Amino acid sequence: MAKICVITSGKGGVGKTTAAAAIGAGLAASGVKTILVDLDLGLRNLDVSLGLETQVFYHIGDVVRGIVPAGDALVTAERYPNLALLAAAQTVKAEWFTEESLRRLLAELSVLAEIILIDCPAGIGEYFRSVIPLAGEGIVLTAPVVSAVRDADKVLHLLEEAGVRKRSIIVNGVRPELVRKGAMMKPEEITDVLGAELLGVIPDDDAVISLANEGRPVYGGSSPAAAAYGRIVRRLLGESVPIPPIRKKKGWFSRY
Repeated sequence: MAKICVITSGKGGVGKTTAAAAIGAGLAASGVKTILVDLDLGLRNLDVSLGLETQVFYHIGDVVRGIVPAGDALVTAERYPNLALLAAAQTVKAEWFTEESLRRLLAELSVLAEIILIDCPAGIGEYFRSVIPLAGEGIVLTAPVVSAVRDADKVLHLLEEAGVRKRSIIVNGVRPELVRKGAMMKPEEITDVLGAELLGVIPDDDAVISLANEGRPVYGGSSPAAAAYGRIVRRLLGESVPIPPIRKKKGWFSRY
């Protein structure tokens, strides 16, 4: 059976879907059979992040309603043969997504992959509450600002209450010069506040916007953010990879 991991955040706009696409692509490139499930219902952005929006025919709503088997709704990424996507629906009804219907869905998918990454909606909505009891691992994205960290703390507590044993955080959008000035929280300060493992630190990087516009995950390139996601993937695969110190060098932010 596949390992199930939810990727979420306390608030929107902190890079959760970008992270899900990058981590999924990285695991797949490393030879791990990976399924990405877009549970950020109504928004349907994960297909765009992977450049697969024109290939989506069936979506998660079709599967939970029994219109098609889960395997028939998956879209594969030509760039990453080990990666498949179950896209979100543009319109949904709350009654489709109960804990039981999601349990059946994940049971179907679990025989098709080694890991299932679920891009959850930000915050503490009903779909989030329905799926987290089914996960064994939770990754919470936060920005290095007090409001985002406070919201991340709420989500981490919900994961703990739901029995998610392994919980970690990714700090996204770090700008070293603001950290040095005290205008942005240090990653170590955030981990002290949240009491969770630091999985990675992603620098603020213009390449993320360029890649998003091209429908390409932030993985495998030479940009600081891509390098940071590469280290995150290695950590998820069990490697001991240190997080480099914050610094600025030759006009580029440090490669965390």
